[in-house]
Amino acid sequence: MCITRNNKMDSDALKATVGEAFAKQFGRQAQAIVTAPGRVNLLGEHTDYNGGFVLPMPLTLEICVAIGSGLKPGWAKLYSQNFDTSAEVDLAGDKADEWTDFILGCFKLSEQNPDLTAGYCIAVGSTLPMGAGISSSAALEVATLRAIAALAGVDPDPVAIAKTARKVENEFIGMPCGIMDQFASSVGTRNMALFLDTQSLDYELAPLIPDHKIITLHSGVTHKLTDGSYEQRVKECNSACEKLGIGLLRDVGVADLDRINAIGGVEAKRARHIVTDNQRVLDGVAALKARDAQAFGRLMSESHVSQKDDYEITVEETDELVDVAVQLGALGARQTGGGFGGSIVALVKDQDVDRWCDAMTSRYPQTKVLAIT
Repeated sequence: MCITRNNKMDSDALKATVGEAFAKQFGRQAQAIVTAPGRVNLLGEHTDYNGGFVLPMPLTLEICVAIGSGLKPGWAKLYSQNFDTSAEVDLAGDKADEWTDFILGCFKLSEQNPDLTAGYCIAVGSTLPMGAGISSSAALEVATLRAIAALAGVDPDPVAIAKTARKVENEFIGMPCGIMDQFASSVGTRNMALFLDTQSLDYELAPLIPDHKIITLHSGVTHKLTDGSYEQRVKECNSACEKLGIGLLRDVGVADLDRINAIGGVEAKRARHIVTDNQRVLDGVAALKARDAQAFGRLMSESHVSQKDDYEITVEETDELVDVAVQLGALGARQTGGGFGGSIVALVKDQDVDRWCDAMTSRYPQTKVLAIT
C-alpha cells in the first residue's frame, strides 16, 4: 500500500503541536495560531512574472505560525519546531540571509503595520518540506502575515495577503518571483485547481478530474532558487521582450511563434516556453472542465518537455522520473515549481495510485510521495 495516504498531520493537530511548542519555549500561551498551505503547480511554470496564466492548487501540507507578545521591546524571539532551533531578530534590522528573513520581511511590510518597537514571540512548525518546489517560503510568508493580522484582531483579505507576501519576496528577500505561489497559498481552495491570470489577478476555481489523483513526488534533489538561476531566467525574459518590442511576454501568443523564433538565441527559447505554457494553462482548464484526463495528462507532459528544452530548468533526475512515471501508468507528469530539482507532479487513475506509488518509490528510494489529491 502507498502509506503516504495515512499519518498526515491535519491542521488542527499541527496547530496543537506548534501551540505546545510555543508554550514550552516561551513559558506562555500563544495569542494566535494560524496555518497556510504549500502548493503544487499543475501547468504554467515561470509564466507568472511574465504576466501570464498559471494553474496551481493548494496542498494539505502546511506551515503553522503561533504568535504572542514578547518581553524584549523591538525584538522577535523565534523558534523553529522542525529544526529545534531558536533565533532573535531585531525588528529594526535588515535581512541576514536566514530563514528568519521571511518573518522579518512580513513584519516590515504587513498592512497591519505592527508596532516594531514592541516584543514578539513566534513558533513555527511545518509538514511542508523545504526545497521540494512546493512553496515553503510563500506558505511561511502567508502564515506569518495571517498571524500578524490575527494578533491585531483583523480578518485580512486573502488577495491583499498574497500581494504583500509577494512584496516580501521581491522587495525584502530580493527574489524576483511572480505572485503564483503566494496567491495559491492565500486564496486557493483545497481539492480545486486555481486558474489565475497573473496580470489582472482575475481567478477561477476549476474542478479536478473525478476518479483520478494528482500525486506530488519529491525527487530527492533539493532546489534553491537564490543561486542566481531563477534571476537569470527573469533577465532573459526581459531581454526577449526588448527584442520583440513588447512589455511582457504575455503580450504575445502562439500565433506569434514565428516572430519569436526569429529573434533567435536563448531569448527565443525562453519566450517560446512562456507562450506555449500560457496556452497549455488555457487548454488545461478546458480539459478539467470537460473531465478529459487524457488531454490534461498530455498537456502536463508537454509542459515538462518545454521546461527541459526551452526553459532549461529541469535536472536529469526529474527528467528520468517524469519519463518513468508515464511508463508506469501516469497519464502525464512534469517537474513542478521553480526548477533545478524539487518535485514532479503526476496524474494517475484512482485504481493505479497504490501500485504507481509503490513502483516509483521502490525504483527510486530517494523519492518520497508528498501528497495525493
